[in-house]
Amino acid sequence: MGMPITPPTHHRPSLTIPVFLIALGVVFLMDQFVPGWGFGRTWPVLLVVLGVLKLLDSTRPPRPPEGPRV
Repeated sequence: MGMPITPPTHHRPSLTIPVFLIALGVVFLMDQFVPGWGFGRTWPVLLVVLGVLKLLDSTRPPRPPEGPRV
C-alpha cells in the first residue's frame, strides 16, 4: 500500500530575524550619535531581545490552513 496522504503544512513566517536586525541597526546608529554608546556595552541586550522574541514566537497560535486555490 502507498503512504497516507497528509495535508500540506503552512509555515508561519517568524518576525524574530527582522526585529533582531532592526535592533542591531539601532545599536549601530546610536553608536554614531550618542557618545559612550557602543556595541560592546549593548550586545547582552540584543541577546535578551532575541530570547524574548523567540519566546513570544513560540506562544503564537498557528495560522489556520488556507482553502484550496482555484
